[in-house]
Amino acid sequence: MKDFYRLLEEYLEYEGYKIVESEKGKTVVDTGEEKLVLIIAGPVVHEDDLLKLEEASEKSVLITTEELPAETRESISEDTLVWDRDVLIEKLGEMVLEKSTLEGLEEGEEGIKGPKKKFEFDIEHESKEGVLEPIIDFEEVSELGEKLVRGFKYRLEVVPHYVFDYKIKNQDKGKVYLNAISGELNFWERPFKIISELKRSHVKLEPNIPEDKSEEMTLKSLKDRFTEKKEKRWEENGATIVEKSQEGPSEGDIELEHKGMVYVPMWAVEGTDGIVVINAARGKVEREL
Repeated sequence: MKDFYRLLEEYLEYEGYKIVESEKGKTVVDTGEEKLVLIIAGPVVHEDDLLKLEEASEKSVLITTEELPAETRESISEDTLVWDRDVLIEKLGEMVLEKSTLEGLEEGEEGIKGPKKKFEFDIEHESKEGVLEPIIDFEEVSELGEKLVRGFKYRLEVVPHYVFDYKIKNQDKGKVYLNAISGELNFWERPFKIISELKRSHVKLEPNIPEDKSEEMTLKSLKDRFTEKKEKRWEENGATIVEKSQEGPSEGDIELEHKGMVYVPMWAVEGTDGIVVINAARGKVEREL
């Protein structure tokens, strides 16, 4: 667990916490405005870990590198935060990503341009079709649904997306996902793991947008995305003159490579306070209705 402790310390420092007390399995951190008691249980949560939680007088966090069993979660206070495997993957992964994209600022570059070293993340699967692996389970989805909309109805859908690598002359390159139902273009940055199918019962949606139209729609969306609207104003003979212009790539400046189609697992949660859509492959809320 040595490497994990080192990474955890790096995350706490990144978030502005200072370690003010540390003993085996228990660490107290403080930002000056908030104090947390961290109970670091490791892969398995034991009785003495739960006892430390009960004895903690400050706001407490239970940390385990594996998924916390439901029965253990039920036995601890609702006020206790739980950082288990899925939560740690999100927190530590976001820290690594944020740190890497901020490297360019140290060189005095304008904006966040990321490190000079480039990494290519490719979707590798023989059939050119697969499902993005969920990183959150139904228990976490139901907790989120209850919190956001007091959810009572849960429906798992796999939504088809056309995947393209794109390169814009003198501007940008990356990977985009075109929703084959709505036509929405998504710029999800994290690499996804592809699996052949979901074990949980789900509804597989069929594309509304045919493949031969997907490239045209993606080109248009990319052109719109990277086109900047400008406006100049000046006074002339007592009147205000407004000149509007647009600067952006032409379709000829954009190269596309079709990488196939993937199905994105989405939870549609209906509740008494509305509807929320949760992307299970990103662990993020996509929209609230």
